[in-house]
Amino acid sequence: MFTGNRYLDVVKLNNFDKFTAWATENAFELNERLRVEESLRPSIPREFWIPGFCALCGRTTEFWSTFEYGMTSNSGTIIPNYREHLICKYCGFSNRVRASIQMFVQEFRPGVNQPIYITEQLTRTFRWMMGHYSAVSGSEYLPGKSAFGRTVRGIRNEDLQALSWPDGQFDFILSFDVLEHVPDAPACFREMFRCLRRGGRVLFTAPTTLSRYETEVRAALQPSGDVIHFKEPEYHGGNRQDASKGTLCYRYFGWDILRQLEQIGFSNAEMWLYWSRDLGYIGGTQNAIVACKE
Repeated sequence: MFTGNRYLDVVKLNNFDKFTAWATENAFELNERLRVEESLRPSIPREFWIPGFCALCGRTTEFWSTFEYGMTSNSGTIIPNYREHLICKYCGFSNRVRASIQMFVQEFRPGVNQPIYITEQLTRTFRWMMGHYSAVSGSEYLPGKSAFGRTVRGIRNEDLQALSWPDGQFDFILSFDVLEHVPDAPACFREMFRCLRRGGRVLFTAPTTLSRYETEVRAALQPSGDVIHFKEPEYHGGNRQDASKGTLCYRYFGWDILRQLEQIGFSNAEMWLYWSRDLGYIGGTQNAIVACKE
């Protein structure tokens, strides 16, 4: 499906030391990528489009972006949050979602009938998966709406920390920018491991700091139900400082996530790194995390 100008080169690394060596060896290329990204940014903060090729659409397109959620550099320049933008004008998928779907299809080569679980259901991504594979299951986290594991009006309610699916249900589990919002990430990984068949694989994305080994814990949920904040609270899906307009971010993953996955029982845990100007996968080196249940 993805060949020629649709193909995405993916660097697969299994520890922080290898990443450090890779970054040193490719320092010139990484700096060149930054130069390219800077050249795409308009001088005045406003919405803008950049030309490219959408691998999912299979056509030349334009990717839309704004400076919303942008970061301010040391020089005072606002840097667009390309990861959450660069939305294809045809399919409507953002940078990180397009890349995640492409890596899943390109690298896993799933059969049309293999059972897939994706940790979302009310999204364009879920609808895309349903349109391409025949055994897709999804869910949303709807506390208080119904019992976990129950489907109401076509929507299944699940807590990723205690899934109701039986053991060995799926060949693939996909989760895209969800696990940073779950209080107990190790519980989620144990449940994913349990629900995968032998030979099954998990692929997930979440905010990750590639330059550090340790996961940055920003907040923790106490048994009392109170939340302790170790960093300034950050909320995703809306105003980053407004709890009423977003979901609390508990952590930014580091390279230690690979060791955590292997301690749970996963094998071949890797950080998949990628970047492509033509495909609209920019914003510094991007990543996904992958592991297998042997």
